[in-house]
Amino acid sequence: MEARYADQDRGMMAVGGAVLVGICFLFAFLIARLVHINTSLSPKLRTLVTAQQTGRSVVPARRGCILDSGGRIIAGTRPRPSVFADPSLIEDFEGLARRLSPALRLPAGLIEQTLRENVSRRFCWLSRRVDPEVAAGVEALKCDGIGTRDESQRYYPMGAMLGSTLGIVGADGDGLEGLEQFYDRHMRGSDGHHVAIFNGRKTKRRPIWRDAGGCSSAEDGGHVVLTVDLVIQRIVARHLRETVDEFEAESGVALVMEPSTGAILAMAQFPTFDPGRYGEVSREERRNRCACEVLEPGSTFKPYVASGALIAGVVDVDEEIFCYNGVHRIGRRTLHDSSPHGNLTFAGIVAKSSNIGMGIIAERMGNAAIHRTVRAFGFGSRTGLRFPGEAAGLVLPLREWSVYSTRSVPMGHEIAVTPLQLVTAFSAIVNGGTLHRPRLVRALLDARGEVVESFDRPEVVRRVLPADVAEYMSKDILVGVVKNGGGKTA
Repeated sequence: MEARYADQDRGMMAVGGAVLVGICFLFAFLIARLVHINTSLSPKLRTLVTAQQTGRSVVPARRGCILDSGGRIIAGTRPRPSVFADPSLIEDFEGLARRLSPALRLPAGLIEQTLRENVSRRFCWLSRRVDPEVAAGVEALKCDGIGTRDESQRYYPMGAMLGSTLGIVGADGDGLEGLEQFYDRHMRGSDGHHVAIFNGRKTKRRPIWRDAGGCSSAEDGGHVVLTVDLVIQRIVARHLRETVDEFEAESGVALVMEPSTGAILAMAQFPTFDPGRYGEVSREERRNRCACEVLEPGSTFKPYVASGALIAGVVDVDEEIFCYNGVHRIGRRTLHDSSPHGNLTFAGIVAKSSNIGMGIIAERMGNAAIHRTVRAFGFGSRTGLRFPGEAAGLVLPLREWSVYSTRSVPMGHEIAVTPLQLVTAFSAIVNGGTLHRPRLVRALLDARGEVVESFDRPEVVRRVLPADVAEYMSKDILVGVVKNGGGKTA
């Protein structure tokens, strides 16, 4: 009997030992698992928890303004609410879309499609820069996963008046064309952000604490002050439109420049567009034709070559040149004037825009002198205006000029220029012969209105004409051109 009980005791002790060993192994496993979690898995788990409980929201910077020379706002920025969604917090896309549709004024199918396309994301836009009443209607629904956020919206108080000069700003606040593009880095500023800790619920997720240490303030962008005067701009734009309508032209441009400084006081074109509604026109229609489009200048080019003839000494101001009564054959080419002229003085040839007279003067100059004059006025090169996409125009190398070029170039053919180049060169004539770099921007300001960089000092490129030649051309020649209506030729 005692032996039997002894065997039972030994069996129970063996079982107990096995259980104890098992418990020890379990605790060892748990300890090893805890060590693994707190070492190898710790970074990954911390990142996961942070992503689930931490939210980061952008504090948008305010884009700087564009001002005219008198400080009037031409382009400004204002807050506008946008509606966003967190698809991961939405259980019924179809039902939510039906609820949001009337408030957002969008088809339910479009809302549902947007949510499904972004199902794996934590953020997507449903509608950007909506009316305040639309945003209020969405907020009143108190839908899980739906919220509103203020974004910056560019607005243009002057509408289409300077559209091609100002350029456009895209949906994400980037300057894409014109001055908005060229000075984008200065005007856009730097966004800030807020970091908040949220509760752990998948639905009804709400912030419970803001982490002040993880927040940064937005730095608003700087401002750009133009040389343009809105009063002059408005007058020029009105007269340009009237002129285009009068002559039933497809388009037109007009520039007003201060000759002594190169400052552009007005830059207009018609048709133009409202930068705030740029999606309604094509990129070609938004092109700045004053600086970025080239054309054959025609007879407007005669005064520049004529001034070069005076420098070359091939003509005397008192000399009379016979213009063959409107028809003259030089070599294999016949030149025509719009009206017959006999003897004309140098001033008369330019004022009446005689093709024959200029052809005779050009023959005396020769291609080398003509080419030198054209390049001295800046044709064939960009003016240096701080504006994206400025065209250089076209002046062929001297080696590619022919005997036809001798008479074609003085009449504004075989050459392409921008309206900006024409006005800049014209200003050199009336400015005593000094060519200035054109300026469209007067100064850059910081967000507080303090001057960061000033462009008020004129930039001299070079002297094009001697002072006496420039004075004669501006007082005796160009006045005659104006009196004769620009010397229209056939």
